[in-house]
Amino acid sequence: MNRFLCGSVLLVVLSSGISSCSLQRLIVGKKNAVTTTVADTNKVVTVVPVQNRIVLPEQDTFSNAPDTAGLMKQLVDMISPVYDSRLQYSSFSAKAKVHFESPEDKQDFTANIRLKKDTAIWVDITALGGMFHAARVYITPDSLFMINYQQKSGTRISLADVAKILPTKVDFMSLQNLIIGAPLRNGVIKDVAVLGATWLLHVADSSYAQTINYRKQDSVMVSDQVNTIAPNGPQATLRYDNFELFSGRKVSTSRAVDILNGADKFLLEMELQGVEFDKQLEMPFSIPKNYSNK
Repeated sequence: MNRFLCGSVLLVVLSSGISSCSLQRLIVGKKNAVTTTVADTNKVVTVVPVQNRIVLPEQDTFSNAPDTAGLMKQLVDMISPVYDSRLQYSSFSAKAKVHFESPEDKQDFTANIRLKKDTAIWVDITALGGMFHAARVYITPDSLFMINYQQKSGTRISLADVAKILPTKVDFMSLQNLIIGAPLRNGVIKDVAVLGATWLLHVADSSYAQTINYRKQDSVMVSDQVNTIAPNGPQATLRYDNFELFSGRKVSTSRAVDILNGADKFLLEMELQGVEFDKQLEMPFSIPKNYSNK
């Protein structure tokens, strides 16, 4: 399997899904594009209440107060409704214009992403302005399936084994969270800081630590820095901007992901279009019989 292609596709839905091979091996150094059958509705005007709007009392004076255990507990209790808030949906789809940089190459392509909550993620990629069908990926909570149309091959690999071909582990929930714009991983709030117009949370689980920045104005997450607790692991910084309303849900349409994996640096920039929630989605996936299995 072409490792750059797999990494590029995963990077569309996960910040750390990178490989170091050149995309030129797949599409002769040209662009990738993923098209969508979903109508472009990112200009929708809605009167449905925004789901992720949480109103908190102003507590700027806390930033000047002593950091006592009682005060920190009060801050954590106040910010927990923001951190615990998640968009309610059954499905999500969007087209994404993507700019990707690796140590070896730079590429621009478009990604058609479809998500059925907790069930499946589907990504289709074409190249050369839609004239060349490059790849299709189907991800379930335990497996990744991929068709490489250029190499005429199909691949199935357990998500638990993806780290054998990519620099880091991949799990379905993190993929899903990145697509929706939620914190990449769930964890426990360790402490909170007040920085002017934002709330800064430090969250950790058994493997990762996150520094999450929420905008106090409307409770949206504007950045998420993720580090492995183990030293020298991959690091990722996710940035979210240009929030728009789609069916009462506030979604970032401009995103940037910076990854540091050892000495290698990667950049992914995404512009979402045609965002839709709760639509019936088709996820066609069939490996042609004459394709080889890898």
